[in-house]
Amino acid sequence: MSKEKRLGRGLSALIPSEEEKIKEIEIEKILPNPNQPRETMDIENLRELTESIKQRGILQPILVRPREDKYEIIAGERRYQSAKIAGITKIPAIVLDISDQEAYEISLIENLQREDLNPIEKAKAFQNYIERYKVTHEELANKLNISRAEITNLLRLLQLPLEIQEEVRRGNLTYGHARALLSLEDPYWQKILAQRIIKEKLSVRDTEELVKRQGKKVEEIPEIKILERKLQEYLETKVKIQPRSPEKGKIMIEYKSLEELERIIEKFLA
Repeated sequence: MSKEKRLGRGLSALIPSEEEKIKEIEIEKILPNPNQPRETMDIENLRELTESIKQRGILQPILVRPREDKYEIIAGERRYQSAKIAGITKIPAIVLDISDQEAYEISLIENLQREDLNPIEKAKAFQNYIERYKVTHEELANKLNISRAEITNLLRLLQLPLEIQEEVRRGNLTYGHARALLSLEDPYWQKILAQRIIKEKLSVRDTEELVKRQGKKVEEIPEIKILERKLQEYLETKVKIQPRSPEKGKIMIEYKSLEELERIIEKFLA
């Protein structure tokens, strides 16, 4: 089976064929994947898998590729780690001769299918792949068989303050909570509301309502309204100030023709 067909069909196509037999490889010759998208492992799940391996052995071979006189893991990091803890000396593996990019894709697919990655790990893995292999969101979506919007939305999580990203990684905030907080844009308010969400154990729906109320409070700052009115009088056109916090925001200036735009610009340059 060709590499292209194999990758295109996903992990199910990686069942060994005649030319891809399962091999028993000494665990000392196996190297961890340096591009493993998962940053943390659930200790309890690892313990359960270790006990299962002690009793029944490794039921599903890991995927590896040659690395000089050793083998690098493509997929199966948890089985490998559990086997080491269980004292297993040899581990069943399928050896695939594939490129760095293909190995990265398979590793991502396996983790996504097993739902092993938290939203921040997914976002970082997507960003790393996009930057390393110079692909678009659309191209990566096609490779992973997920929507482009999902990739774009996950990548937006990396715009959040690191403190909030850590809470998402720990599971104290969900993907839905994080997406709601992105609507505020201002890191100060994002962190304040994140603390409240965790403390009060707010649902995603409650968080969305909280974010809306906070946005309205900022928009109703009296000083902002005064400045908005002054700008309208000076520019002789409709002006809308959209604050994201007391310190920053956007100014929307309406114009109905190029001539009016030129007049407004001249006002600023005067």
